[in-house]
Amino acid sequence: MGLICNWDFHGDVYMKGSTIWHLQRWSSIFILAYVVYVVLFIISFSPILYSDWMIFVSSYIFKIATSIVFISILVHAFLGLWTIGTDYLTPRTLGFLNLALSRIADNSRLLYNIFFTVLGLFLYLFLLFLIWI
Repeated sequence: MGLICNWDFHGDVYMKGSTIWHLQRWSSIFILAYVVYVVLFIISFSPILYSDWMIFVSSYIFKIATSIVFISILVHAFLGLWTIGTDYLTPRTLGFLNLALSRIADNSRLLYNIFFTVLGLFLYLFLLFLIWI
């Protein structure tokens, strides 16, 4: 994420709009290609046997593709959630609801981003454990 983020002296993160747009589109294309890959396997081996499925999911191509696609899913989700946080967890937006909420908007957005980043990293490590071990 360091390639698309710039930090200022106050610790705020600014993300470049065109880079975000491209990352969202390319990650969705990777996800679509992966889904097509799995669906084509299922269709080509219909009815699919357990042994065929185990050979498929045990192959290095499947493991590498799944690892890369899950990174794409995490990037896609992170950018979407980051956009929601920057749109709705602001002093102006929360101040419309309650003045006290506007005072904690920046900290709420920071906790929101930390939560989804840590959750994404945990899920990725769990996926790597499931696939590779």
